[in-house]
Amino acid sequence: MKRTLSLIFLLPGLALTAQVKLPADSLRAALLSVNPDSSAIGKPVGNLATKTIGPGGGTIISADSMMELTFPAGALAVPTEIGIQPVENTSIAGFGNTYACTPDGMRFQKPVQLLIHYTDSAAKGISPRKQTILWQDKTGKWSRVEKVESDSANRRISCVIEHFSGYSAANAGTQFKIIPRNNRVKVNREHVFMLVISGPYPDGKNYASGFDANATFWKTQTVEWSVDGIVGGNDITGRIKLFAPDQQNAAIYTAPPVVPATPVEIRAKYIGLVPMGLGSFSENVTSIAAADIYDEFRYSFRAFDKVGHLHMDDSAICNIQVFSSGKVQLSDIKNPVPWSDWPQRLGDCSYTYPDKTGWKGLAEIAGMQSGNYSRNPASPASAQVQIQLIPTMGSSPRYMARCKGRTNNVPSMPVMASPGSIQFEPLTDGNIRIHYGGAQGDNTLSKFTTGDQGFAISVSHIP
Repeated sequence: MKRTLSLIFLLPGLALTAQVKLPADSLRAALLSVNPDSSAIGKPVGNLATKTIGPGGGTIISADSMMELTFPAGALAVPTEIGIQPVENTSIAGFGNTYACTPDGMRFQKPVQLLIHYTDSAAKGISPRKQTILWQDKTGKWSRVEKVESDSANRRISCVIEHFSGYSAANAGTQFKIIPRNNRVKVNREHVFMLVISGPYPDGKNYASGFDANATFWKTQTVEWSVDGIVGGNDITGRIKLFAPDQQNAAIYTAPPVVPATPVEIRAKYIGLVPMGLGSFSENVTSIAAADIYDEFRYSFRAFDKVGHLHMDDSAICNIQVFSSGKVQLSDIKNPVPWSDWPQRLGDCSYTYPDKTGWKGLAEIAGMQSGNYSRNPASPASAQVQIQLIPTMGSSPRYMARCKGRTNNVPSMPVMASPGSIQFEPLTDGNIRIHYGGAQGDNTLSKFTTGDQGFAISVSHIP
């Protein structure tokens, strides 16, 4: 079984991306060095707004109307094109979008006012006095703006800035979050989840870095990990366990052998009191992340026809990916050149073939018209993949037959290419039950339909 570290955030001087194989000691070192105050730069999620503003000042508003920049007279020395680009908010403490302001890194001759609007749903549960604004530098590190004004009546937060970067509304209070938040995990693979804290720690102490917090704070805490509400998980949705007894905020999730009916929910419950301010506390705070489980299959279809003088053999191959979110997709489609024995003489007849390459054969996959993955949660063996392929025409070879002084030109004839559809069931014992043409078989299926005409199918897991 492969163990992968899929933490989508930045470590000091190192960016870890999905599926990094690490031995246990390296994995522990990486976990200990996680810094919740750093994350990847978000990807654009909306339209870019631009406006040229000169020395006289002016205001620019983002395309989604949720952020404003106001330049006083004298803030810019020359007319400058200013841009605001909404991007994904990757901050643990952030809410709403992050706004990347350009030219990036530009400094002003006078402070510029920045105003971020927010919705009630985005700031739900965050008191106005806990609202703040963060900025992110090029390395991914987040820092808090020194002075912020919160206007809860108009649902907006404002501050003054002296340079351009990425800016986000944020919660300055204690927050627990699981990272990564959304993940794809292959069946039977291991995936590491981690619970991190932004803002004040529950013990009232300050930790200089993620390393200090992980090496000290978490050694004395308790975290309960569950999958779809079941502590430790099960064989249907996957199992989860602590990475180590003294590393309560890190857990290893093992995906199930068969893709479940829906994406699974990973929960981490911090057992203890969390100060909420003004003498109030919240007990046993729970954080949630999601995992979309997937599997990959290699599908091969072979059609053969040995009726008559001309024997034909053709195949089509593709990869199939299925996800617990219900998504199905095809990739790496291959339609090899069909084969024939091209006989020159049979009995009293001789044959010539003017075009041995101008035919498409009997099997062809052009793409997917529709696809569905379904599973009854109450019946582990009922997973089913159903794919309707784009209808595709094949063709037979063109040839000339000379029999007893007579010549017959036989044109290339169109034929409906197979398979037309794909249906199989991934079983919990590792086998794959194939259905086609009224027949079924595990892992392979072959059948003669009429005389010497038939098909052969194989489906296998891609490691």
